[in-house]
Amino acid sequence: MPLALALWAAAGGACEREARPDPPAEPIVSSRPPLTRVPRQRAAAVTIRFANADVEPGADDLGYDHLRVAAVFADATREDAALLGDLVGQNPRTRDVPVTDQCVRQPGPRHLAQERGSTPSGYVQLLDIGNLRLRAGAEAVALKVQMVPSLFSAVRGVRYDGDVDHARHLLAAGHLVLDATGGDGVAAFEASIEVPRPVRITHVGSTPVRRGRAELTDPETDVSIRWGSVDHAASLELEVGAEASGGQDWVRCRLTDDGAFTIPGGLLERLPPRTAEQPWLLALYRWRAASIPGFAGEPLRLELVDTIRVH
Repeated sequence: MPLALALWAAAGGACEREARPDPPAEPIVSSRPPLTRVPRQRAAAVTIRFANADVEPGADDLGYDHLRVAAVFADATREDAALLGDLVGQNPRTRDVPVTDQCVRQPGPRHLAQERGSTPSGYVQLLDIGNLRLRAGAEAVALKVQMVPSLFSAVRGVRYDGDVDHARHLLAAGHLVLDATGGDGVAAFEASIEVPRPVRITHVGSTPVRRGRAELTDPETDVSIRWGSVDHAASLELEVGAEASGGQDWVRCRLTDDGAFTIPGGLLERLPPRTAEQPWLLALYRWRAASIPGFAGEPLRLELVDTIRVH
């Protein structure tokens, strides 16, 4: 073929190929699920706990009427917000005991952080909300700011703490007020909670409680307790377990606040035998909860606690 003809044929073929439409592109299909943004919220957990003449595990002396405050405020997912109670020593009140005058055996260690052993599903940022105080009438207790203990690797930020001995007079105000100056995008706030009536265990079986101790001499396996005041506006719970329980079981009961309750003996069978050297601890909690402006739920909890040893 002459060279000119060959060049023309090649050019014509190229023009013909350029004129043809390209085939439709195949859609790109990804095996990865679409990214979703997990909603976050402002959450908090505040525990105000007053203990009658503390009978702390392992302590021989009564100590002093003691008020302890622990508080955290966070930006977290709704799922992780439930973990904030671990950081301020909140037990899972009524979670496993939905009906009053019933008890459950709580397997394993008593404290929630040990019991659950869970970690956040995302990142939890604990907020610095400025100066935080607890007020009782004209008296105010400034809370200290400290870095939160490293319970979880995904939790960062600060916790507020306060301790007051000889604190019974603070309850006389009738209301406690928590106020903050604001910070980390949180506006200044003020939250109030009513103080429940004082709580004291007066008898275990037929034996009166003396200086935080009682000897259980009744032959029956069921254990009855009595307390000296009632408060129908608050919630009431009882915990029973060995003082040096380790990983052993505890018993938790949700009570009608009517002054008396009997713990079924079958629930106490797994507890170690009580002795003078290793008594049982009975802790009676009367508590209320309240809301905090700008935070979900009722994260402010005030607990009055009476703890005794039973051998």
